[in-house]
Amino acid sequence: MVQVYRDGNTFKGRTLWFKNKDTSKAMDEWTDKHNPDPALRSRKLIGINILTELTYNPKSNSWENGRIYDATKGSFWDASVSMTKEGSLKVTGYWHFKFIGKSVTFVRYNNEKLVN
Repeated sequence: MVQVYRDGNTFKGRTLWFKNKDTSKAMDEWTDKHNPDPALRSRKLIGINILTELTYNPKSNSWENGRIYDATKGSFWDASVSMTKEGSLKVTGYWHFKFIGKSVTFVRYNNEKLVN
């Protein structure tokens, strides 16, 4: 579960919950152990911003020029976000070219609307 929010002129998304097959630890015990910055490897995965720097583009009705963080590998990717017709959030992570990226769709948790 990701909470998307406005921060100044950009949008960010922070982790609130994640499904993990490894049940050896409670969710709030998992740390960012693969982060390329050793100083950040002890921070909790819950609450970190995995989406950053997204700016809204009214012409395409999408959020562009962002970054997404993959905590499982400690990798950053370029990112864009758009809303589907059903109201879900489609997040695409890519390296230079969107057409070879990977997309993940997030379903809205409640009836709150995403604010532009």
